[in-house]
Amino acid sequence: MKLHSIDLNKLNVFVVAAELGGFATAAKRLALTRSAVSQSIAALERALGLALFHRVGRRLVLTERGRMLADRVRQYQVALEEIMHDLTNQSREPAGLARLGIFVGFSKARLTDFLARFLRAHPRVTAKVLFLPQAEMVECLRERRIDVALSIHPLNRQSRDLESMRLFEEELVLVSGPKHFVANPSLDDLRRMPIVEYYDTGELTRAWVRHHFGAEPGELQIRAYAAAVDFVLELIQQNVGVGIVPRYVADPLLRRGRLRQIRTRRPELMDAIWLNQLRGARHEPASERLAAELARAFASSVG
Repeated sequence: MKLHSIDLNKLNVFVVAAELGGFATAAKRLALTRSAVSQSIAALERALGLALFHRVGRRLVLTERGRMLADRVRQYQVALEEIMHDLTNQSREPAGLARLGIFVGFSKARLTDFLARFLRAHPRVTAKVLFLPQAEMVECLRERRIDVALSIHPLNRQSRDLESMRLFEEELVLVSGPKHFVANPSLDDLRRMPIVEYYDTGELTRAWVRHHFGAEPGELQIRAYAAAVDFVLELIQQNVGVGIVPRYVADPLLRRGRLRQIRTRRPELMDAIWLNQLRGARHEPASERLAAELARAFASSVG
């Protein structure tokens, strides 16, 4: 199919509906009627010859191909905005302070790689990074103590003042050193394993258990709450316990035999990383550039 045969305005309507999860909220954002949004997406589905949403009651759930299209169109929009920004601001190199909030578990190595490239490219920008619990991010954004936040849940669910864009999905795997490895564990096996967790709720391990076993985990043997993925990984390698880490973090160590993956018969748990900003806020050029380059760098990465 040729691009010229698709109405790009309909693609934009689709992306907004995908982000907001409904036709009514998309209509409000776009200053259209709900009927116009519905007709636009129906026309796009006919043009493409595929369904983009499952209709579950009043909720919209992206189909697999709908999610793929939403991701790719967001990447295209971010790249296009960057091109337009460069064309209209060629003589204005961003300067000043850019403030970024990061959820506590995010890989510091991955952030360092991005931030080093960003600061080398923009020598007049100063970056301030705050590692924050998810619960504090909303107020930090609303009170303008940070300009942009990376989170593991879309923060617009907690506040309509915020807008959230899904950057990428990451596969979460349970890994161990040789001491605690169990092939094809049962739920009882897992309950007996020492676990390295991130937060005192133990929510990530509980979500992993519910996904793989379809049951509540009950009491877990948590040995450490380590917060950051890099710290969790070090403790697992030193046989403190088993733990859940993103696939991209585990793979190099799995290939070298320093970690082992604990598998079940279910597909691995997937999680998403979100970019959040205060809706309609006008940022300084340094913060605008940081948000655009975060979106471009991580939306095009493999999670």
